[in-house]
Amino acid sequence: MQPILAIGLLLLTKRVTGYLVPNPPGKYNVTLTTGSLIDYSRNDPYAATPTPRALMLSVFQPAKCASTVPVPIMPDEVADYQGPFLQETFNISANFTPLFLEARLPVCSSDHARGCSALDDSPILLFSPGYSIPRFYYNVLASAIASEGFTVITIDHPEDTNIIVYPDGHAVYNNASILDSPTWDLYPLAADTSFVIDQLSNATAIAALLPRRGPRPFRTYRVAALGHSVGGAAAVVAASRDPRIRGAINWDGTILGMSPPAGEPSSSSSSPQPSLPVRPMAQPVLFMSHQNFLDPTWTATWERLAGPKMIVYVENTTHYTFSDVPTLLQAAGQSTEPWAELLGTIAPAEMVRVLTAYTTAWMRAVFAGNMEAGGPLLKETAPGRFPGVSILMKGNL
Repeated sequence: MQPILAIGLLLLTKRVTGYLVPNPPGKYNVTLTTGSLIDYSRNDPYAATPTPRALMLSVFQPAKCASTVPVPIMPDEVADYQGPFLQETFNISANFTPLFLEARLPVCSSDHARGCSALDDSPILLFSPGYSIPRFYYNVLASAIASEGFTVITIDHPEDTNIIVYPDGHAVYNNASILDSPTWDLYPLAADTSFVIDQLSNATAIAALLPRRGPRPFRTYRVAALGHSVGGAAAVVAASRDPRIRGAINWDGTILGMSPPAGEPSSSSSSPQPSLPVRPMAQPVLFMSHQNFLDPTWTATWERLAGPKMIVYVENTTHYTFSDVPTLLQAAGQSTEPWAELLGTIAPAEMVRVLTAYTTAWMRAVFAGNMEAGGPLLKETAPGRFPGVSILMKGNL
């Protein structure tokens, strides 16, 4: 959760009409399925009345198919909400709703006749968005990572996301009271991630979520977590609390410190570090930062990470470059230059390449149980390939 940026009043200079975002870069095409999972064992901590915790998911699976079809990048009701939300949040006059309404993502057809089949038993990555941001802001990135041979599941967390529209049509909006004690939000987000893992091995739940797969549960021996902003922090917290999560990646997320919920152990009172929600953990953790920024909560957490760990930063980026918005602007024929203060100056396609390459290299190493499997990106900077990426810290590699 970064400070709000106030930028000048700008208008999108061209009328946005239907447009297609770039195809994913990997050797696979991608299927996309959306659906809900409801945890009847937990009530939503932010709901006004006792309400089971209900998540909305997008499941991106690598697939072999001869052609793709364009699908809306987000539902109309969600897109309609984004224009006013961004205007208020960032003090801008431009209405971004048309940008989201008209965006189309290329995915494999759901038509059986087209012979599209998802890759079976690919490693699974669970992704949590930034605070108040819908999962749809990361569809291009999720699709790019999935095209490299990973199943990517993006999660909308209720009352954290600015709006969630459920299959029955009802909507749940962001609960601003979360900001009164934002670290508490890491715990339900982490619990959501563990709940999704539970359901991956539940044949009935999978049949409902992925009808084409049917009642075939996923094997959960290769599952990892990642996210952006508070979602990235929650990914690390989740991994520290759930040994089924083999590794974590935090895209530019501050890990805000606060004592754990009642009944859980807190940091030692003799420790000079603030109380942090991350427990000591052995799983590998990668941190990716914007523009040469070393988050002090990452260094405070560093000593609790006994496994491989690395911090890299990406030049010419901001906190908000870690999303699809720059790619959508470029694909729609809009210049990203007026938004440099908000979105950085790195080429959108280059940011997709950077995030995809480092995410997949790290996760391949995680699942191999050998960091050598991640290749040269995890050993040293790659000025010939990614001149804007530098390693700030690393350990146990």
